[in-house]
Amino acid sequence: NRANIGRDTADSLAAMPDAVRLARGVDGSIQLCLATAFTCPFDGPVDPERVLAIARDPRTEGADDIVLADTLGQAHPGQVAALVAAVRDRTPPRRIVFHGHDTWGMGVANTLAAVAAGADMVDGALGGLGGCPFAPGASGNTASEDILFATRPDWFDPATLASLATLSEELLAELGEPNRSRALEGARSKASAFEWVVGTERP
Repeated sequence: NRANIGRDTADSLAAMPDAVRLARGVDGSIQLCLATAFTCPFDGPVDPERVLAIARDPRTEGADDIVLADTLGQAHPGQVAALVAAVRDRTPPRRIVFHGHDTWGMGVANTLAAVAAGADMVDGALGGLGGCPFAPGASGNTASEDILFATRPDWFDPATLASLATLSEELLAELGEPNRSRALEGARSKASAFEWVVGTERP
């Protein structure tokens, strides 16, 4: 917390009621975001009871969402499922959001575990963009394309993937960032008999 926003967790909790009041004053909503909810780059594994204690702290009342962030991408699906379920069952009702990184290749698996355990929303980033400059060892967020390819919502079809692939490639090229999405790589492969392969055109 100090590395990220320059103050202790206790100070952030003390400021939360004021933040809720200000958000409500402009008809806004507010999230209780718990970065490094699984492992910390400075202190190592995070005790789930520590996360639950923050989630149950009376000063966090009024938050619309609680975000559980695997900032380093070091969690595994069993951990994610257990923490999401514990937050769901043992803390005040809120929308549960899972924010995953794919540093260790577990981004999609952890996202699916979070959904199965009761997460209402999951985060992704086009092409796996992102990272976390305050947390040594953190790389990009879980790619939106990979999450969508794994979950296959009704509206997601090869044509939508094709549009998303073009958008991602243009954005990555503009930012000078590498592609970290495996689904995007697959979509641009030469396995043309697979309906999800959408050609090799690049911007």
